[in-house]
Amino acid sequence: MTDPSLLADALADRYRLLGPLGQGGMATVYLAHDHKHGREVAIKVLRPELAKSLGRERFLREIQLAARLSHPHILPLYDSGEAAGVLYFVMPVMQGQTLRERLVAGVPLPVEEAVRVATEVADALDYAHRHDIVHRDIKPENILLHEGHAIVADFGIGKAIAAATVHDAAVTQIGVTVGTPAYLSPEQAAGDSLDGRSDLFALGCVLYEMLTGEVAFTGANTPAVIGKRFTYTPPPVTSSRADIPAGVAATTTRLLCQSPDDRFASGAEVVAALRAMRSSSSSSNGHARHPRSIAVLPFANLSSDAENEFFSDGLTEEIITDLSGVKALRVTSGVSARQLKGTTKGVREIGRLLGVRYALTGSVRRAGNALRVAAQLVDTDTDEQLWGEKFSGTMEDVFDVQERVSRAIVGALRVTLSAGEDARLAERPIRDARAYELYLKAQELVRRYGAPIERVLALLDRADEIEGPSLPLRALRTYTQIMQMRAGMTTDAGDLVRAESEARALLVEAPDAAYGHALLGYIAYERGDLAGAVRGLTRALECDPSDADARFFLGISLEAAGQHEASFTTAKRFLELDPLSSMAALMLCSTYWFVGLPGKGLDVLENAVTLDPENPIMRWTLGYTHALLGHQDVAREHATWMEAHVPQMPYTAHLTALVHAMDGRAADAVARLRAIEAMQFDGHLTFHISEPYALAGEHEVALRLLADAVERGFYPGDFIASHCPFLEPLRGLPEFPPIAARAAQRVAEFRA
Repeated sequence: MTDPSLLADALADRYRLLGPLGQGGMATVYLAHDHKHGREVAIKVLRPELAKSLGRERFLREIQLAARLSHPHILPLYDSGEAAGVLYFVMPVMQGQTLRERLVAGVPLPVEEAVRVATEVADALDYAHRHDIVHRDIKPENILLHEGHAIVADFGIGKAIAAATVHDAAVTQIGVTVGTPAYLSPEQAAGDSLDGRSDLFALGCVLYEMLTGEVAFTGANTPAVIGKRFTYTPPPVTSSRADIPAGVAATTTRLLCQSPDDRFASGAEVVAALRAMRSSSSSSNGHARHPRSIAVLPFANLSSDAENEFFSDGLTEEIITDLSGVKALRVTSGVSARQLKGTTKGVREIGRLLGVRYALTGSVRRAGNALRVAAQLVDTDTDEQLWGEKFSGTMEDVFDVQERVSRAIVGALRVTLSAGEDARLAERPIRDARAYELYLKAQELVRRYGAPIERVLALLDRADEIEGPSLPLRALRTYTQIMQMRAGMTTDAGDLVRAESEARALLVEAPDAAYGHALLGYIAYERGDLAGAVRGLTRALECDPSDADARFFLGISLEAAGQHEASFTTAKRFLELDPLSSMAALMLCSTYWFVGLPGKGLDVLENAVTLDPENPIMRWTLGYTHALLGHQDVAREHATWMEAHVPQMPYTAHLTALVHAMDGRAADAVARLRAIEAMQFDGHLTFHISEPYALAGEHEVALRLLADAVERGFYPGDFIASHCPFLEPLRGLPEFPPIAARAAQRVAEFRA
């Protein structure tokens, strides 16, 4: 790698290096300031080995060709040259995301969006091909999404690099290749001569992935992935979605033909075919954007006291809850909205990211008891402000402000409220502003998985003293206690009985509120009554579709019951409604465990952990996934993090013991598990505790725990029978088949 200080000195007269943006197999990209034009740019510096093989003259010749490309959907080249003995070229820094980031959740794009992106990429390719340039590496990572349009990046030196990989062993040894296995055309994979139709095959792979959420060609390793395109035809895109027009499906199939002669002859033909289908895809309704879809973005805290952050967040959440009760609206969950807190993204990009037509933005300023709130409703397609207002008053007016904002949104979107919806908007579940403030603080703490329950309960106690035991305060208290049981952090078996009694009382007092139904669903899950859990959580979501916790528990209840198809459907719906939710990503990825494909969701999961790095359950899930894949060193890193941050959690003991057992340290594994023997576990945790015991040779204990887990409500039959690698030491024992059979029986009973 080039010394950045030498590079900075060599470029100092034109650019000031600000830091690295990223590094790949063939280059490092730096963020820099362009002195002459007063703008930030990206400087891509080739690895020295590659630069040496290419040679200055060949590099500059290729770059000159690429620099002549001037097209609205091609990322331009600003500059190029040699400095400090290395070759570089300069590009603009684009705001937005890559198509890969847009696809990371594994959820298909709306048909109209997929067709638009593919059309624009095809148009860019047609222009480049007419100028005798073949890209050679079309993939989602090289397609940028900027202001609603696709821009193809990394046109440049693909041809020269391809030649270098053939003729220079040093380049091959450092891992430089042109093309990405999943998107290579058959002729590129075979090393044959290429023309623009090779790029069109790669575009077909990208379009297939946008429409289905699945990569067209997969395999256990690179040779397997490459070999697939010679022996395998991906299922038609219509096999997974009913809303794809026949013409779009036919275009995708033709792009993926093995023979170049059977594909479209040019990008222009692809553009014509897709443009003919745009009206069809726009009218499809399976995954089309809801006409009254809205995201309530976190209101900015403009107060001088950072402690008021929870208040502005809480006001955002309450408006989301209000609007979610209006059936004519589709409201993005607060979980995804919170991921955009402090974002510099424009509303158009946010609209595309969250799949919504409208965005509500706002700010909150508090000074003592004085309160000022500003809010604006914006059309994400046009940037037009449809409504905006400022509210001034005191903390006692906060509920009136919340209701006025919600009603203004309903009016601006021309929604007629039913009598029940109108009454719910006027409800004041917590009447005192001071109690409401304490409630918001407690709610924020509960979201931080592993937060001390004593702090939460103390806040709720103070709120009770002011307000009296209102329904939301009682529901949050009960939810907090159930989550402690869920984490295995309580040993009092009577807690569940008391929680159920309170949940039923809440349901009697507020039968149409989500929390009573949701609490009964959580309790049923803890007891292993998965059918009861699904009933309660489904009813809760009917009352409040924005309840992310209820949707998450619905998904994991279906997983535990071995209902893989239903859990996949729930997970994908969760991601559609809440595309930035780490818990939605967790649910999708854990569903892959149970069908024996733990690696399929790994990228999604790793991205989710970057969004929620302090969440110990996310850390455990990622560590466990790596363990399933045999990556015990990575699993160990996550176990170490958990031991440092949440040593009291049984999930921590499980992951540490699992890694010890994988390392052959059976005694250490058992010792770590002994430390949590007194804790109360649900069926899910009981199952996982059986795994390190099985690997450590404690077969009798493992079998007992496994049988107990099945009876207590964790019975994904296929995972137990064959997919879980940690149970392999048990599968040859005579006691194992009856346990596996009982799990299969319970799966069948649930379906019945």
